[in-house]
Amino acid sequence: MYETVYWPDYKNCTANLPNSILKYFGAETVGDTLPVLDKYLDKEYKNVVVLLLDGMGSSVVGWSKGFDGQLYKHEVASYDSVFPSSTVPSTCSAMSGLQPCEHAWLGWENYYKDIDRNVTVFLNTLQGTDKPAEEYNVARHLTPFKPVTDRLKEVGVRAYMISPYEGIIVNSFADFFSRIKELCADNERKYIYAYWPSPDDLLHKHGGACSKVDEVASFIADAESRIVDLTRAMEDTLLIVTADHGHTDVSVSKLEDYPQITDCLERTPSMEPRAVNFFVKKGRKRDFVREFKKVYGDKFMLLTKKEVLERKLFGTGQEHEKFRDMLGDYLAVATSDMSIMFTDDDPWVSMHGGATQREIKVPLIIFHEFFFLGQDVEAYIDEAVRRLKKDYFWADKSMLRSDYSYKIEETGGKKEFVQYYTYQNGETGRSAEGWDGDLFVQRIMYDNRSNIENANTIKEVFDVRPDYGVDCHGWCLERFEFRSHVLGGYSAFVQAGDRVTGGSREFFFTQEQMSGTFEDFLQSNGELLSGSFGLDRDYMRSFEGLKEFLGFKK
Repeated sequence: MYETVYWPDYKNCTANLPNSILKYFGAETVGDTLPVLDKYLDKEYKNVVVLLLDGMGSSVVGWSKGFDGQLYKHEVASYDSVFPSSTVPSTCSAMSGLQPCEHAWLGWENYYKDIDRNVTVFLNTLQGTDKPAEEYNVARHLTPFKPVTDRLKEVGVRAYMISPYEGIIVNSFADFFSRIKELCADNERKYIYAYWPSPDDLLHKHGGACSKVDEVASFIADAESRIVDLTRAMEDTLLIVTADHGHTDVSVSKLEDYPQITDCLERTPSMEPRAVNFFVKKGRKRDFVREFKKVYGDKFMLLTKKEVLERKLFGTGQEHEKFRDMLGDYLAVATSDMSIMFTDDDPWVSMHGGATQREIKVPLIIFHEFFFLGQDVEAYIDEAVRRLKKDYFWADKSMLRSDYSYKIEETGGKKEFVQYYTYQNGETGRSAEGWDGDLFVQRIMYDNRSNIENANTIKEVFDVRPDYGVDCHGWCLERFEFRSHVLGGYSAFVQAGDRVTGGSREFFFTQEQMSGTFEDFLQSNGELLSGSFGLDRDYMRSFEGLKEFLGFKK
């Protein structure tokens, strides 16, 4: 009936990121931190910058630049937007650390019981008009929240907001980056939250969530170039590039075309075209549900207010006192490509707010300064070995390949990272792909990973492949074995083929994975023990002698 429905994880979402910032600077948090970001906030930086590009979800990065882009290469993880996956709720969460149920900025248009009107919150206008909602700013007056920048200032940390709308106001993308550079250049420790409204505006107009679109790709390329230039100017700075939500290219339905639905409504719907909030007239709920499902039943999930609250779609935190009054009798959540237009606004090509991964998944992209370990190449080689040790505890600098060498050289007035490869005939090839320090470390790791693996030869093999053979969609499992190694440690080797082609993969287990119980080991290896060939956790639990072979106590 629906596409795969995806809900945000409120322990791994845009509301968690600012709590990591608060914790890092020693301020009191207002919610859970973002664990993957906490790992990168591992030293005292002079500057921490969060650069939020509106609408630049993980899929947008992929479609726009593919695997060659700097943003893609620096993406360390993806995490979730909030619900609905839209600018108002998610940027308010990114600024405050609060979940939507806590800050109560639920969508582009909110219903406020105090004035009995739908308000376009960022504009403070009555829905569908240019008229001010009230003489005061309704959302800021009735549902105020304290930004992270204010919380940091209260504990003596310098904190800034840069955007076209508030804080340090900028009017161009060039000025936006110029102001970030200026602030980063002074010597005092600080936090900078920098917001830019693209590529969201471009995606709405041109599409590009599900395909490559020139206008969006051009913006991403420009942003990448400016970010790389910024990293060359940075010192002692951690730059976090992220987004508030993703996008999906849509088809549009106009609610006004279905009077059998609109006749049931007490007022015009609110919130978002892909998360539609309905207040229904008394005695008409049954009619509304019947007629809505006739038209949209295979495109939207229709939830009652009770179901919305039970599912905690807007978050798990303490609800704002205005929150429940904003919710109508029903909430329609998009699970397909369709959006419902309930005002006279022109429809957009791409939208957001629904319950699909394209709209909810956003990237966590980490940049250090360009030469973050200085300009001695040995420091980058040492860092590569240090990171390799996390996966291969026996890794040592002496195990690196002798046919590769690494340099920092000046070309055209700029220093760059360079990789050399010596062929068997003695000739040398030179490669310089614009790597910054982080990517250069990753390049060294990539060059040497197999050498590190091969240095730890096999000691013993424990075969767990069934005698009866296993077939999965035409692929035959040829080998599945666990291995112990001479220098210590364990791995698993899996090989399968379809009589024409085949493939194999070896999984080395980290010391952390081997430090718990056998049950912990099985739980931490979901990719290996996925059950594709029927060899899942239950199979491994029952395989006699495996637990002892891997060194776990009975």
